[in-house]
Amino acid sequence: MSATFSGIILAFILPPFAVATQVGFSGAFWLNLLFWLLSFGFFGLPLLGVMWPVAVIHAIYIIVTRK
Repeated sequence: MSATFSGIILAFILPPFAVATQVGFSGAFWLNLLFWLLSFGFFGLPLLGVMWPVAVIHAIYIIVTRK
């Protein structure tokens, strides 16, 4: 339970790192990294209000479902 709780806390701070600690550098990591980068307008699309929660929810889903 402690590892899951700390993973969820990490998902709020740095979602791609939380996913990487759970599944490594697989497809789920790259998808989450894309969500996270879009949240900062990395590709010229300022979607902060929409994409950051998507990255966090995706990270929490990965942490909770993959053990």
